[in-house]
Amino acid sequence: MAVLGVQLIVTLLTISVMQKVTERFSFGKWLLCRTGLVYYLHPTDAELRKLAGLPQPKPKPKPKEGINKRGKNKKKLEEPVEDKTFNVPRNIDLQLQTTNILSRDIYQLKFFTEFVWLVDYSVFVMIVYLITEVYCGVVPKANQEVNLSMLWCLLLIGFALKSLCSVTGLYFRSTEAAAERSLVLVGGSFCFVLALGLLLIDESNFEIGLDAAYSAFNQSASVFLERQDLSSEGPASKLILKLCFAVWCAVTGALFIFPGLRVSRMHWDALRFCGDRSIRKFFIYINLVTPFLLSLLWVRPLARHYFAERIFGSMETPIMTDHMFDSMRLWLCIVFGLIRVVSAPCCFQAYLNLAGDRIEKMKKEAGRITNIDLQRKVAIIYYYLCVVGLQFFAPIILCLGFTLMNKTMGGYGWFGLHHYNPDECTTQQEPTATISNVLPSDDSSLNAAREQWLVAINSFRQIFSYEVYRGVFGFANWWMQFLSFASIGCGLAYQSYFEDV
Repeated sequence: MAVLGVQLIVTLLTISVMQKVTERFSFGKWLLCRTGLVYYLHPTDAELRKLAGLPQPKPKPKPKEGINKRGKNKKKLEEPVEDKTFNVPRNIDLQLQTTNILSRDIYQLKFFTEFVWLVDYSVFVMIVYLITEVYCGVVPKANQEVNLSMLWCLLLIGFALKSLCSVTGLYFRSTEAAAERSLVLVGGSFCFVLALGLLLIDESNFEIGLDAAYSAFNQSASVFLERQDLSSEGPASKLILKLCFAVWCAVTGALFIFPGLRVSRMHWDALRFCGDRSIRKFFIYINLVTPFLLSLLWVRPLARHYFAERIFGSMETPIMTDHMFDSMRLWLCIVFGLIRVVSAPCCFQAYLNLAGDRIEKMKKEAGRITNIDLQRKVAIIYYYLCVVGLQFFAPIILCLGFTLMNKTMGGYGWFGLHHYNPDECTTQQEPTATISNVLPSDDSSLNAAREQWLVAINSFRQIFSYEVYRGVFGFANWWMQFLSFASIGCGLAYQSYFEDV
């Protein structure tokens, strides 16, 4: 209980510090204002009139003063009738001006609050998780207590999903986004069918761990219900559970469609703007390849077989043990996720450069365009910068969140020393006491209530064991990596096709 008290103190201190620190230093604001991002300014009406050869509007005449019947001055305002909308040729010789993003310019951005909160909160979650992991490593008894950092990670996953739902909801609230809505629905339906097919693959080749998790949950839950004198044939069938996972995959797949397309476009444009900067190109290529490589780590013939089972040449043992391979997979998910965060400013600048590309593309077209539509073409790019930021960061945060929860809840270790070994675990680990045996009577003391609570917690742990968490969060972690790869891959195929056309 002392260990839990230390975690609670760390949590309360972090909550009290969050608001004070973010007022002076915010990582989300730093990404927008301190990384050298430059955006394009939309042209004013006076500039467009001058370039198009249109006469400038006449200045408003000064108000005339008159004398009313009572002898008091009376101002008569004569406002000229001015049409603020005018047409300019599309091939107008327009050169957009650029300026750095300042702190006073970012509050007007759409979803600015959501973006800054999600990025800043993810930083604090990583800090709390790091402190908790160090403390659990120093105090071995801490692994037997409730890990409060998992509550932070769970909230982080919830905030990321909520942000994706809000961004995706833009397409359903707009009356002009029928094509976007159709694409979201088609993507969700395709992911549902794909997930059903993937969940039927034999787990001897595809180690997501859902079958082992279902077997462990079914056995422990049945024993628990029997000890409570409740008749039960076990939890829901495996088919129903996998159907629920497929529905969850469909929902997340629908949310990942446009973030994947947007990220692929940003990477595509970033490669064009890099020039001879080899280091920046390296990070961009790493971002494109890492989701694909990470998704392959769960395919046993392509990953575990070569690293943890096959013996090469004159070696007497494999390259690493199974536990070391699990730790390596967790490390790669964390490291590659952080590398993708490092490349965020480059991708954001590639997105902001779309304003200049739109104007250059418009110059090759014939006809005329209104000044309002032309200004909107430029201004809307900067206005939706935080929306694009959410689409970039939310998938990465989901991958990191599920990786951290998979490590802790699944009993893994960072250096190959796991807290749970299924080979050494026996099935006779059910709690010997039942909840009914420790129900406090009318004259029971606080110790009886505490004993009842401990028995309930112990029963919960026996039902939701490490094996169950490994299956649930392992599959969620793999699905996030696979969705990132699939959505970005579809976006790259789309970009390459229309680039050739």
